[in-house]
Amino acid sequence: MLRRAWLLASLFSVSLWFTPALPAKGTPKPVPSHQKAQDFSKFLAIPGAETAGAEQCSQCHADLSRTYRRSPYSMQDVACEQCHGAGSLHVASGGYSADSKDKIISFRDRSAEQANGVCLSCHAKSDHVRNWFSSAHQTQGIKCSDCHTIHAQGHGEQRAVESRRQANDNCLRCHRKQNAEANLPYHHPIREAKIACSDCHDPHGGSAGNNLQMSNTNDLCLSCHAEYQGPFTFQHVPVTESCLKCHSSHGSPNQNLLTISQPALCLQCHSAHHNGSSLPLVDRCTNCHNAIHGSDIPSATGGSKFIDK
Repeated sequence: MLRRAWLLASLFSVSLWFTPALPAKGTPKPVPSHQKAQDFSKFLAIPGAETAGAEQCSQCHADLSRTYRRSPYSMQDVACEQCHGAGSLHVASGGYSADSKDKIISFRDRSAEQANGVCLSCHAKSDHVRNWFSSAHQTQGIKCSDCHTIHAQGHGEQRAVESRRQANDNCLRCHRKQNAEANLPYHHPIREAKIACSDCHDPHGGSAGNNLQMSNTNDLCLSCHAEYQGPFTFQHVPVTESCLKCHSSHGSPNQNLLTISQPALCLQCHSAHHNGSSLPLVDRCTNCHNAIHGSDIPSATGGSKFIDK
């Protein structure tokens, strides 16, 4: 009896030793670092500087001041110093120079983190940039100003996101592979500006790979190509896995944006398929199997041959 009591006491003391201490009542739970609100006002701070006023800016920057009046930011009463910082030291130093570049916020001289921090001082709460810090563009040090021109057209510049065509050109000047694919004989109508890159990709960071606007590739494709969504009684496995098993999303030298022309594409999986004489088929498989994405019609031998009649 005493031995059993001793064993129970020993087990109880060991359990207390390895049990993690619980936080005191009322102690706030630690917040993950990615959920902490960041203070971007530090990127606007210029020590010792005071507000000079937009009238002072326009005396030297007359062209920018004139075109800026037509910008959406001006229409929302955003003044120069809300982005470029207080300008008194910049004015006192006689303007911008290599020695006085720390007296004003010039986006071309700032690192991506510093330049983007200025933008995020207002836009951090915007829904469209909620994934920015996990985006490929942020990781590669892309500045907001690399794609967006804040001032209205002036000094030979154009607003990068003004029209669908202009937005596509802005993306394709960096994404050269996709630019080449968009010029292949069969392509999504990107160069015709019937769709925009941002219809499929979120440039500020999507919740899926490749900054997709939806959770996966198939959901994105089927949002437009709904006729292939099903559900079908007989599913074609590659279709349910990924549309990219057979199709190239931006462009292809083959019809229907196929990655490889028929019948070579189908023979990658159906290697034993032939015309009855042990010879590979030389025509398109979809001439007969025209319901290749899925079918509700069974074949006489069971399953489906993906023929719609």
